[in-house]
Amino acid sequence: MGKNTKLAIRYILIIFVMFLCYKVTSAEYILKLKDIDSTLLSVVTGAVFGGLTLIVKYHFETKVSE
Repeated sequence: MGKNTKLAIRYILIIFVMFLCYKVTSAEYILKLKDIDSTLLSVVTGAVFGGLTLIVKYHFETKVSE
């Protein structure tokens, strides 16, 4: 795999996790989870944003090799 392909895969992964963050923080999803349990809401949103943080941190700390 070339450097550009690896970089494109990284950006696709970041965009996908950002989409998940958007879906989890949308009003409909929050209202649905808030009716079930408020602890579940904090766990789900924290997990998605934590995953996004780890992916972005890894992306900026490492360089794409050939």
